[in-house]
Amino acid sequence: MSVTVQQALHAAESLKPVSESALLDTELILSHVLDKSRGYLRAYSEEKISETAYSEFKTLLDRRRQGEPVAYIIGKKAFWDFELSVNESVLVPRPETEFLVELCLAKLKNDSGSKRIADLGTGSGAIAIAIALANSDWQVHATDISEDALAVARDNAQSLDVNNIVFHQGSWCDGLPAEKFDLILANPPYVAFGDKHLEEGDLPFEPSVALAVEESGFGALNSIMNKASEYLKKDSWLLMEHGYNQQAQLIKNLNELGYEKVAGYKDFAGIDRIVEAKWPKGL
Repeated sequence: MSVTVQQALHAAESLKPVSESALLDTELILSHVLDKSRGYLRAYSEEKISETAYSEFKTLLDRRRQGEPVAYIIGKKAFWDFELSVNESVLVPRPETEFLVELCLAKLKNDSGSKRIADLGTGSGAIAIAIALANSDWQVHATDISEDALAVARDNAQSLDVNNIVFHQGSWCDGLPAEKFDLILANPPYVAFGDKHLEEGDLPFEPSVALAVEESGFGALNSIMNKASEYLKKDSWLLMEHGYNQQAQLIKNLNELGYEKVAGYKDFAGIDRIVEAKWPKGL
């Protein structure tokens, strides 16, 4: 029996127990299978789907029912104003991380000339690519401890024709060249090992090294803020994404380390999400 696009999309009901965006997930999966846009699905809702396509759609939908992120199922994820290839080696880029990019660009928008920017723990390359695309005169250095993640990031940069990123394997600042930077930013893991949230939603499918960290979730954040000062020019900025309950402690730690103009920001959902700090010393 042939099935129409509209009938196939009714399968969204079966995703509701595992997804708050069941219809969107279903549309994305069907769009992927048919190699059509979501707009096409709406415009041609009575179009028949081939048996082969419908069988593939059901297989992929079943993976989503098991909790696997849509981005891994279809192999891509929208971020900023472009689309990234993603797989199980990298964290799925989150919308709230776009705010980190916004803050970075706001810091640099009135500065002319070439800038050197570091993205620590680049993963899919989302942050580094967004910044590199903003100004071709800027040189972006992106680090990650995972060579598999760096392979994804390099492929994304190449696919998007981005030529002003240098990728380095290494842990946080340890992966950077011995240079001074105008801005360093990072979206590191900030969930404590054993946190119950790691067992919920899409998280069990994502790389644990990109999610959980020691020191009750502060391990990577502490490492970055302690080391970043060695790589920052005088009066340059450090920006870090963090967990919902970490901002007050991070602000305290940054002030104690000698950073100035330390401030915290909420994300678009009103949750404490980012800290910024200026390093006042050096050259």
